[in-house]
Amino acid sequence: NEIGFITISSTGNETDFGDMTSATYNNAGCSSATRFIVGGGMVSSSAVDIMQYVEFKSKGNSADFGNLSVGRNGLGGAANSTRAIFAGGQTPDLEDTIDYFAQATLGNAADFGNLTLARNDMSAGAASTTRAIFAGGRTPGLEDEIDYITIGSTGNATDFGDLTVARRSAGATSSSVRAII
Repeated sequence: NEIGFITISSTGNETDFGDMTSATYNNAGCSSATRFIVGGGMVSSSAVDIMQYVEFKSKGNSADFGNLSVGRNGLGGAANSTRAIFAGGQTPDLEDTIDYFAQATLGNAADFGNLTLARNDMSAGAASTTRAIFAGGRTPGLEDEIDYITIGSTGNATDFGDLTVARRSAGATSSSVRAII
């Protein structure tokens, strides 16, 4: 349940930030410039719908944010400065659910739409100011699918293209122009 941080502009080791309200694993995270949100995951052997957040400017423990529309683990997360998105996962059934919520307010997630296919282990989520992508995963075989959504609207995901190789549980990050998986 520990939260650690590093200051990117300097070198050094991780330092204690605080603790999560609930120790989860196989969850997803996303952030704006001011807030980091963790959603879903597993507690013991059960998928949960928990969302927790911390404010970057103040060190301390996380607080309850609200709930996902369905408890799940192995989901992907992406965000811009306005909205946070969580997609996919497993409940134990594979999910194609996409949830969204306004980052500036606390509350439960709302239905955004659906991925092009239900899948788990979707850790690869990334976003620009207008689009979010979710890549790879497991259906139960490995997937190379990349889906995209327009963050400011709602609706189902569209096929963006394919990864160079099918994979699951990949890491991703992005700038306003390019995502790296």
